Amino acid sequence: MTLEKKLKENGHDVFIFTIDPETPDKLVSPNIIYFKGFTVPIKKINSYRLSLKTYFSVHIIKKYNLDVLHLQTEFSMGRLAILAARKYKIPMVYTLHTLYEDYLQYVSKTIDNHFHKGFLASLAKILIAPINKRAIIKIVPSRKTLSMISKYYINGDVRVVPTGLDLKFLVKKKISDTALNDLRKKLGISDKDLVCLSLGRVSEEKSIDVLIRSFNEAYKKNPNLTLLIVGSGPSLENLKSLATSLEAKEKIKFTGFVKWQDIVPYYQLADCFLNASTTETQGLTYIESLACGTPIVVKQDEVLSDIVVEAENGFYFNDECELTNLLIKFSEDFSILRKMKNTTYNTVLKFDEDIFADNICKIYVDAIEKAKIKKRRFFTKI
Repeated sequence: MTLEKKLKENGHDVFIFTIDPETPDKLVSPNIIYFKGFTVPIKKINSYRLSLKTYFSVHIIKKYNLDVLHLQTEFSMGRLAILAARKYKIPMVYTLHTLYEDYLQYVSKTIDNHFHKGFLASLAKILIAPINKRAIIKIVPSRKTLSMISKYYINGDVRVVPTGLDLKFLVKKKISDTALNDLRKKLGISDKDLVCLSLGRVSEEKSIDVLIRSFNEAYKKNPNLTLLIVGSGPSLENLKSLATSLEAKEKIKFTGFVKWQDIVPYYQLADCFLNASTTETQGLTYIESLACGTPIVVKQDEVLSDIVVEAENGFYFNDECELTNLLIKFSEDFSILRKMKNTTYNTVLKFDEDIFADNICKIYVDAIEKAKIKKRRFFTKI
C-alpha cells in the first residue's frame, strides 16, 4: 500500500495482482486485479492464499502493457509473474521478504523438528531458483537478509532497500493526554505502571512467551508494570493460557487484532516496545515504535544494526534474565526510557516512505535499461 501510494503520487500507473477467495475474478478497483483462489487449509497459516489458475491467467497481464513487474511473493502470483515476464519479455524485479526455514513449523512440526535448517534452505532454494533466474534485480530489506541469501543461491544484482513507512502519519497523529488516559482506563492500566508493549502478529516465531516469562519475573520484584500484547495470530490462545498460569496474570493484557490505522495510541501509551524475535528480515514494528516516540527493548539480532542505537533509542538483551533485569531497572526509574521519547523519531528518518519509493523507482529504471541492453546484445550475437 505504501509503495502503491507513493508511485501514484509520482505519476506512475500501478496495478496490483493478487488473490481473494471472497471476490474471485471480480473487479473491485481498476488497479487491483483479483484472481480466483483459496485459503491454505492449514490452521496456522490459513490467512495465506493460493491459486491454481496462474498458468491459464497469464494472458490477463498482457493487456496492461506493463513496463516492469515487481514480484513480492514466491508462490501463486510469483509463478504468474515468471510466466508473464518470460512470455511478454517484461523486465522483472523481485523482493525477498521471508527466510522460509524459520517458518516451516507452521506447515509441519515433525519436519521442522527432524530436518536440519540447511535442508530446509535447500527446499527454499528450489522454490526461489526460477525467480532468481528471471529477475533482473533482486531486493532484500536489510543487511541481515543480504548476508543470509547465499544459502538460497540468489546472485547477480542484489540491492538492500529497507521497506518504507508512512512516518509522517505516525508522527502527525499525536494522541492527546486525555485520549491516552481514557485508553489506559479502558485497558485497566494503573497510572503508576510502566507500560511494556508487544505489537504485531501473535505467532510462535515472535517468541512472545519469552516476553511474558521475563515480565512475570520482573513483576515479582516490582508490581508497577503492565505488559500490553496487541495483535492476533495462531499462538494467541496458548499465550493467554501461559499468562493465566503466572503470578502477573492480572497485569498481562491482550487486546486482540487492531487495525494499522489505529495502532498509534498503543505505541504512544507505552513506555517501551518489547520484541524477542530473531526471525525478522527488517522489523517494521521497531521503526513504527521509534517513529511514535517509544524506545525499543529487543533481543540482539543483526537486523537491528541499522535501527537500534544502544541507550539512545533503545536497549538490547540476549536472554530472559537480561530482559527481566532491564524491566526491573526501568520500573524503578521511569526516566531512563522517557527521556528518549523526544529523540527516537530522528533515528528512523532513513526509513521514510519517500526515500523508499525513490529507491524502488531507480531500481525499476535500472531493470528496464538492463533488459534493453540484454536484448541488444542478444540480437548482436545473432
